Amino acid sequence: MINILKKLSTLLAGLALIFGSVDAKKYENAETKKALIVYFSHTRNTKLIAERAQKELTAANYQVDLQRIEPTKNYPEYGDKLRNLALKEANDDNCRPKFKSMNINAQNYDLILIGTPVWWYKAPKVVLSFMEKQDFSGKKVRFFITHAGGPGTCISDMKSACKAANFGKNIDIYCNSPGNGKVDYNETISWIKKIKEEMED
Repeated sequence: MINILKKLSTLLAGLALIFGSVDAKKYENAETKKALIVYFSHTRNTKLIAERAQKELTAANYQVDLQRIEPTKNYPEYGDKLRNLALKEANDDNCRPKFKSMNINAQNYDLILIGTPVWWYKAPKVVLSFMEKQDFSGKKVRFFITHAGGPGTCISDMKSACKAANFGKNIDIYCNSPGNGKVDYNETISWIKKIKEEMED
């Protein structure tokens, strides 16, 4: 099906150049899908997964925007101070840390991937702060999470903050060390492949 569409796009672009009755650029770009990858990362593991997902989607001819959620007040370095603060936030359902301004409109994308580490078996509250300010209605949204103990309620937390979205296959990746650069990308590559197949149906 994809090959047929490519041939049709090429044919229409050629006719446009010959007869001048069709906008050639319109058809040349007709198959390009727009993807947004937005992530929060504190020890680099989630960042590395986000960058690999960007690489895979770009290779599949997606126009990809990669953006990072950054809290206005930096979290402590990895250690007891961070763990204690993360636990405090996890136990406060009303906690919504502020984040730096992001020029994002979720409605402009065909596919949205949202990534985060798992903190105390939940989604970090700064991620929910971002998600609750966006309109994801009708959008295809997929989640990728990294953890060293288990996914907990992280995915369901994010779904609750992502009203009226079109959900599909998500992925959780075990990372036993913070930011060591030794993330296994095999799961990510397989996940992106399945997402591309979903988008082509």
